[in-house]
Amino acid sequence: MPSPARRRPLGPLLALAVAVAGWTGPAGADQLDAEVGDDERGYFPVQELSYEAIVDADADRGDAVTLRLRVALINTSGNPRDVVHTLALPVGAELVGLQIARDGSWHPGSVTAIANPAGPRDPGTVWARTIDPSSPGGLPAAEVVAFGLESNRTLQVELALRVFPQLRAGRWELELPARGPEQPAMVNERRVLARGLPPGKPFFVDDTPSGSEPAMITSTAEAVTVGWTARHPERGSIVGRLEVTPGPPGFDDGRFRVVLRAGSDTAATPDHVSFVIDRSRSTGARMHRDAAHVILRLLDALPAGTSFDAIGFARTAKPLLAGEATAFDRDDAAARAQLVRVLDANDRAQGTDLGAALELAATRVAAERHSRPMIIVITDGMLPATVDATALRERFDRARGRHRPELTFVIDDDVLARSGLPATHPVAAMAAGLGARISLESLAQLSDDAVLELLAAPRVLGDLALALPPSMQLDRALPLGLVAGNALVASGQYTGKPPRELVVHARVGGKAVRKRLRAHVGTPLPEAFVAATAGELASIASEGFTRPAWLRPGQQRTAREGVAQSGRGRELTGYLDEKIFRNYLTTRVAPRARACYNRSLLREPDQGGRVVLEMEVGKGEVMLARARPDALVHTDERLVACLTEAAWALDVPAAKMDDRVYVVRYPLRLVAPVRPGETGRVERGDDDAMLEVLLAQPAGRVQTR
Repeated sequence: MPSPARRRPLGPLLALAVAVAGWTGPAGADQLDAEVGDDERGYFPVQELSYEAIVDADADRGDAVTLRLRVALINTSGNPRDVVHTLALPVGAELVGLQIARDGSWHPGSVTAIANPAGPRDPGTVWARTIDPSSPGGLPAAEVVAFGLESNRTLQVELALRVFPQLRAGRWELELPARGPEQPAMVNERRVLARGLPPGKPFFVDDTPSGSEPAMITSTAEAVTVGWTARHPERGSIVGRLEVTPGPPGFDDGRFRVVLRAGSDTAATPDHVSFVIDRSRSTGARMHRDAAHVILRLLDALPAGTSFDAIGFARTAKPLLAGEATAFDRDDAAARAQLVRVLDANDRAQGTDLGAALELAATRVAAERHSRPMIIVITDGMLPATVDATALRERFDRARGRHRPELTFVIDDDVLARSGLPATHPVAAMAAGLGARISLESLAQLSDDAVLELLAAPRVLGDLALALPPSMQLDRALPLGLVAGNALVASGQYTGKPPRELVVHARVGGKAVRKRLRAHVGTPLPEAFVAATAGELASIASEGFTRPAWLRPGQQRTAREGVAQSGRGRELTGYLDEKIFRNYLTTRVAPRARACYNRSLLREPDQGGRVVLEMEVGKGEVMLARARPDALVHTDERLVACLTEAAWALDVPAAKMDDRVYVVRYPLRLVAPVRPGETGRVERGDDDAMLEVLLAQPAGRVQTR
């Protein structure tokens, strides 16, 4: 029989805000609370002296590494004080250890349980537990409680965390969350270290190498990304690990965790490269110049005899090099100089027709005799989401003929480079449908000696599914796909015997692949940890984790708000909304639509009906526009074409950090004049679903057997 449901005790979600009892400032980053008397308002008896993040980078196992967060606290008051310190953790982090130090002597911690009632504990004891995120994908937190911190003494606390780095361009990367604006009780600098690196190999903070320095100082007000070189990249289409944690003795259930990545594989060195370059307005101001530099360095790195071609696309696609030739020798100085001039002009236009660009590139590849052609698409990733990837694949296959060019998307976008690429993003879905590779490497940061790594960028996994027996249930459904470099951590519960294996299914480049994962049986994660500078640790641990009684509900509420704000704070501001779209539709599109309709009335005086303008927008740019007539009195292709041009006129001044894709539906009623001398009217029709944001992550599939 299945065991009754057991829940891990959960406390309040603590946050990312500095607060001392009685302080009412806004929630920010981490939170430090200490007991304050009625006559000590505005006083901070306990302060933070230092904050360090230490990555153990010597482990080459890609599913997890150890991160150690180390803080030093000092009690500046004249009597012992209790402290509650909350630290923001990276996404998916798990607390696996605790140790404390006083006067330079470290004391390892022990496992303990949760004791819900608040109350006192012996002086010199430190307790810690993790607090789960309030929403999927949010930040967890670590709650540290130190009892009886002695007057004018310093205490060091180290939390050992299991974290899951991302793999990008041959480098493992881990994002450390921001602590928010500067707060009076805590330091505003974060010391970052990476241990266990090969001799002479630096680590990186936001792509800045450490050089010969053992540590790098960063501001706690901003999130930073720590990176280090992956020595042994994992091979294979799917890389994964299954971990099984049985329940306590006497229970016949347990937990399981699946960690999945899209692996890497080698690519044949091409004998021809066709560069397809996004010239739409959404691209960054420097992307074309950076692309020119990378293209020249890549051509230099390819073998002699390699040829190249270049195509630009926005609303239409066209060759960027003059003449009738469809292939130019990599050492052709005139062709190289012309390409640099064209890209240096930074000529960009409205629209994003990748389908036309790929079709043109494939047609030009088919016109030559190439053994190993490759098409490299350089884009910011803002592609129309309504384009059918299957239809685009068929169109591409017809154009390429017997040739089978390798396809690689190089995505140059700061937001996607930092946050990762969800499998439902338009460019990821398109790459999965085309069997393409994806690189999220920033062109500006790509070193000259790493340009060949673009050719071996990993592919996208599509149609991701797990073959689960009825005894295993996921906590949340899987996404439909997985972009290379991203780690997917899926967890769930099983009943009965622990599973011995699990099969993962996916498609890569149109080919079905599968991976059988053998189970690794582990022990349950502890509820909490405790460490002490004196006394019998086993006896102390038996008391269980608790918070001091003086911690008020208002302080806990501030902490919960801080966690929620922390998760939202990781999103960039500047997103569009329906009000903004309505304003620019009224001022830019509606007048043009009115002119189109009045011209059509000269041809058909009783013309009328309904037309829906559809626009797909990314970073304020219209990537795709169309007019869909609905029950017009007279068929009029000229009217439809004119209204389509009116839809293209939508131009929204959006923030460049808005990575969402929007579909705007603008219904118009065309009302014919009823009296001589009157003009026709164009009225906005009723349509509640005017605006749709197309970057939600849909649920995936779970197969049962």
